[in-house]
Amino acid sequence: MRGGRRRGTGTSADQAPAVPAALPLPVTRAPRPDDARYAALRAAWTAAWPEALGAWGRFTRLRPPRLHGAGEVSGATSFAWFSLGDVEVSIDLEQVLAEGIEDHAVAVLAHEIGHHVYSPADMLTAGRMTAQVRLGLVDLDHRAGLVTNLWSDMLINDRLQTRAGIDMVGLWRRLGPPQGEVMTLLLRTDEILWSLPAATLSGPGPHADAEAQVLARLVRTYADDPAAGAGGFAMVLRPFLARDTGSGGGQTVVDLPCAQHEHPGTPVPGLATASDALRPPVHPALDPRVVGTLAAREDSTSPTPGPQTGLQRDPVASQSAGNTLTPADYAAVLQSLGVATSPESAAIAWYREHAARHLVPFPTTATPAAPETLLGGLDPWETGDDLADVDWTATMLASPVVVPGMTTVQRHLDSTTSTETDDQPVDLDLYLDSSGSMPDPRHQPAPIALAGAVLALSALRSGARVQATTWSGPGQIAGTDGFTRDATAVMSAVVAYFGGSTSFPIQLLEQTHLDEADRTPSTGSTASAGNTASAGSPARSRRRRRHIAVISDSGVVSMFADGAWSLPEDFEPLTTSAARAVRAAGGGGSLVLNVAGPPDRYVDMAPGYAVYTVSAWEDVVPFARDLARTLWGQNA
Repeated sequence: MRGGRRRGTGTSADQAPAVPAALPLPVTRAPRPDDARYAALRAAWTAAWPEALGAWGRFTRLRPPRLHGAGEVSGATSFAWFSLGDVEVSIDLEQVLAEGIEDHAVAVLAHEIGHHVYSPADMLTAGRMTAQVRLGLVDLDHRAGLVTNLWSDMLINDRLQTRAGIDMVGLWRRLGPPQGEVMTLLLRTDEILWSLPAATLSGPGPHADAEAQVLARLVRTYADDPAAGAGGFAMVLRPFLARDTGSGGGQTVVDLPCAQHEHPGTPVPGLATASDALRPPVHPALDPRVVGTLAAREDSTSPTPGPQTGLQRDPVASQSAGNTLTPADYAAVLQSLGVATSPESAAIAWYREHAARHLVPFPTTATPAAPETLLGGLDPWETGDDLADVDWTATMLASPVVVPGMTTVQRHLDSTTSTETDDQPVDLDLYLDSSGSMPDPRHQPAPIALAGAVLALSALRSGARVQATTWSGPGQIAGTDGFTRDATAVMSAVVAYFGGSTSFPIQLLEQTHLDEADRTPSTGSTASAGNTASAGSPARSRRRRRHIAVISDSGVVSMFADGAWSLPEDFEPLTTSAARAVRAAGGGGSLVLNVAGPPDRYVDMAPGYAVYTVSAWEDVVPFARDLARTLWGQNA
């Protein structure tokens, strides 16, 4: 559906934003008392809702629409919009009256219901369709949201007109002739689909009949698979959309469809790992499913279309078939859907989804429970003892006359070692290298970030706490500021990026596991300068164990050289802060390194750490999964 004669306000191709903009959410206000006209219209449209539901089947159920009266909404780009996250249909009755479509309630409402039950039906399908449309639009990908809605509109309108008997033709006639080449093409396509004479809906020519014929076949071919046909639809529309944009002086001359409005932060589960999101779209004129054997014969003698030009297959893009979206593409799709909040939040969602299939539960270690306190006998309470220690009940039972130091008594307390144990998971202290040799995890898949997510999320799943730190050069540290159970805070640290030099944050390692005052192991969850409990204290014996995990390359040398790039001549492995920290942590340590050659050098400099080497970053993710199972396999 479209908002009558409204025009889109998209940016021109020359001014396309780096991240596509989504339609803003309409602003709703408190309802006003309806006058007689609005009251009658509200009642009529409410009564039409069951019939609109019936157009999609006897058992279709959806909450009643929100019917906004005069002055109740602003910023709406159409008289109708839907939200998949809220599972809701909204209608602006003021615009309905302005367009003169008050008698077409069933058609409008049935169309909006179609977005919930047919196309896109859910956020995952909407995301897959948008990803394909972005490939088909190439340099106009900032208009992906508009084109995705247009494709859904074509599918819904055709099904309602031809299968449900809903009068979509009457609605389009009432809305009047279209503006711009895009809407003229789409309405000419509807005329072909519904066997109407030319210009019935599309207005006077000229008409792009060849493209309209192709689109009509595309609609029927992919009626049951909306995501598969979205890319080809975008490829046909792209030149028309470019001309409409150019003729509008920087504005897109397109009658806006009924809009999709989602709340920022609405999840799109499954999109980051959708294997068909980057499938190269095929122009419908060369798609065997659309034009039959003709395309197959031409394909044997000429290149097939790729996602870039529509005329020639890009060998690199062809190899990407079946690949998932990159973090940057994922963020762009979320932005087109109107659910993205920031590139960081999109990256967090991307890595969490990709890490999910690798997660294993962390182990638990049996540690003695707290000693049990037992009540012993009575001892005399003498003057000078703490007054709070007096057992007044026993004192009064012995003598109703209280004489301090003579009749007062105190209870003697004994303790015994508990036979029970508390199972505590091993906490994780994670350090990820973010120097210039590493990719930015917010823009492209970064195996080191994914490996860190696998370890961190596995720990959190088992009930452990995590301190995550991303580091690069001196002072370039992003972390959780201590051990936490907050998955969002942990993932924010995992996807952080600096791209600077290499200098391990040895001071943070010392602060976490060692006291700065005397370099003895700390007793708290995070160390402080004034924490100097002795090694044999009860607090120390019950401190949670931690595992130190570092993922890096040859720059890990700075971890044992106090941040320097090379080891000193008088290097003594056992006395380094890293060696003392792993002993204090109590849960061991692991170094996962992407280095060439045997690991002997790193094994010698890192006593207390298990050293694992890989030859390529792609091996880090399965290795991180195997590492978790090796260290904590009893619960895997």
